[in-house]
Amino acid sequence: MFIQKLAYIAHGWNLAINGEPLIAEAPEAWDNGPVYRSIWEHIRDFGYRGPSNELVNPETGAILEEPLTDDERQIINHVWKKYGTKSADELSKMTHQPSTPWENAYFRYRNAPLLNDDIQNHYIKLALAGRAAEV
Repeated sequence: MFIQKLAYIAHGWNLAINGEPLIAEAPEAWDNGPVYRSIWEHIRDFGYRGPSNELVNPETGAILEEPLTDDERQIINHVWKKYGTKSADELSKMTHQPSTPWENAYFRYRNAPLLNDDIQNHYIKLALAGRAAEV
């Protein structure tokens, strides 16, 4: 659950800050919050491996990596610094509170895709609320 929530949060911040999705696949509204089905299936089928429990190619053992822009790397580093010490349960609770994109999708129908527009608007609101708190 930990990697699912961090991926979703990084996706949300990337939408809000860079205006583009970080992950092409739409997250789905599962019972414990947003889930990327491809990540879930990979972990279900192959588990975690590697020195830091990375996801790896089951045939080669190579750590799965995607090419990232500098802006995307900055978002991921920020998310790791801000959220990486939280537990999977804490992250799950954060991502499926009332009035979140998860709630909007989940109550349409279980496992419904979350819409990038909803995710982007949610993280823009979080950014604006954070700035207001700093003033």
